[in-house]
Amino acid sequence: MKIDRQKTAIIRKKISKPVLTCIEDGLLSVSETFLDYGCGRGEDLIFLKKLGYKVSGFDPYYKASLPVKSSIVNLGYVLNVIEDPSERWDTFQKAYDLAENLLIASVMIRDTEVFEKETSYSDGIITSWNTFQKYYTQKEFIEYCQRITIHSLSAGLGIVYLFKNPEWKSNFLSGKKETRIREKLGEIQEEEHNRILNDFILTYHELGRIPLKNEFIELKYIQKYFGSPEKALEKLHSRIDFETVRENSKNQKEKYLVEVCRKIIRRNGLPKWKDLSKEEQMDSKIFFHSFEDSCNRAMDELKSLSELSEISKLINESKVGKVLPDDIYIHKDSIAFAPQKLQIYLELSLMILPKDFEYNLVKIARNSWHITFLNYPEFNSLPHPNLHSSMKVFLHKNQLGYREYFKSENPPILHRKETFLHFSHSQYEKFSSLSQSEEEAGLLSRQDIGYRKQWEKLLQDEGYIIEDHNLRKR
Repeated sequence: MKIDRQKTAIIRKKISKPVLTCIEDGLLSVSETFLDYGCGRGEDLIFLKKLGYKVSGFDPYYKASLPVKSSIVNLGYVLNVIEDPSERWDTFQKAYDLAENLLIASVMIRDTEVFEKETSYSDGIITSWNTFQKYYTQKEFIEYCQRITIHSLSAGLGIVYLFKNPEWKSNFLSGKKETRIREKLGEIQEEEHNRILNDFILTYHELGRIPLKNEFIELKYIQKYFGSPEKALEKLHSRIDFETVRENSKNQKEKYLVEVCRKIIRRNGLPKWKDLSKEEQMDSKIFFHSFEDSCNRAMDELKSLSELSEISKLINESKVGKVLPDDIYIHKDSIAFAPQKLQIYLELSLMILPKDFEYNLVKIARNSWHITFLNYPEFNSLPHPNLHSSMKVFLHKNQLGYREYFKSENPPILHRKETFLHFSHSQYEKFSSLSQSEEEAGLLSRQDIGYRKQWEKLLQDEGYIIEDHNLRKR
């Protein structure tokens, strides 16, 4: 069974909880080197770099450069998405070996092993997104970390510090790192209490509604302390930015509608209440008069995609991709950054596209009902890769149009590869640097460079060669 691990790399708008905890505990300072091992899309790296930290990252899907030994290594929510227990353990050991002083390990914590409608797999579950999740109990995770080193200390729910440098552990315990152990079992100190309240308010702002238990793991504490989440919001009224809540309520409502649209497409019909996740059921109750009402609204959203003017509007709104007068080109890795309704439109075409057709670029037409899937097998490795093949999906006809280019002596090639990617992509800067060099050399101003032979002749005539995405004179 193929697991889509890359889908677990969520997009964050703030520093992750394990990294923030490490900063608050005084362990991570700007003088220490920091490696995010399994960094996903690299949001923590972006935030930390802006704050002046010396950071690097590794991710087998998004940032496959060799990891380097660092003072502190973060293994954030990686162990729980690896379905093979032996590979999971190997990954844990590799991360520990890369740490000079400290490894921060974190996982998802849940007392119940399998909920109703979840599919068991290996020692975890398969989610609706075809990803794997292994949930731990706090006790189980601490014992797992102590198999790596007995110098393991709990830093919070689902977060453990694995000290490699005994002096660091001693300093941490004695408070020389300007902190103390936040909590003992069953005891929450004032600092931790304030952190929980702040996190609750932040989560409420982000969701635009009261979170569920699995969306805010310390909800039980809020209920015990205030009586209910609603009473907590009344008491914390002065901390709430209601304009932000309204805006994010709108975003959460749109996100819910998009998910219902996906279910309609995949089922080829309206979903049932039991098809919704707990979070989606909550959104339906809060944002709509009834589940039926939300389904009708989702159908209206799908019907709006039958208007080319709506497609053109979504293309104009996109913050990722190469936008041309008639089309937009987006790399497969960056589609998640496109407008959600545009993603739904794309998903309609994926229902027609043959499952075995490989592609990495998508071309969405602005003025006609077709989407073209383009296959550039050497997109990452070659500075100007050849087009291998394409599959055009004619949505209005439910038909396909296949073309192959790999037999051509002069196939089409790509320039300015970074324009198809989101700026957070691990290869963005590398590709952008090459494009800038080619622009400065005057190589991109001609109209006939879109084919292999013409491009290679231009390089030869101008006396240039390209090696590993670096332009230089012969």
